[in-house]
Amino acid sequence: MWELERPYKKPKPEPIKRRCHRCHGSGRCNCQSCGGTGKVVTSRDVMKGPQWGRCTGCFGNKARRCPNCGGDGFLQ
Repeated sequence: MWELERPYKKPKPEPIKRRCHRCHGSGRCNCQSCGGTGKVVTSRDVMKGPQWGRCTGCFGNKARRCPNCGGDGFLQ
């Protein structure tokens, strides 16, 4: 008949955000395609020397968004 209502419901605690262990909270990691240099070898010239070009993974910025935290810097 009568439904008993709880006078007080405990609020659910927010999930604890921890700092990302891969990027240390910055949200950016070294590019794995170029090793953090921003340049990759595209070809060789006549003297067998390397021809350097801009990295297509980071576009020459030397860092990419952290794949572990998605660039947020924190894990849940």
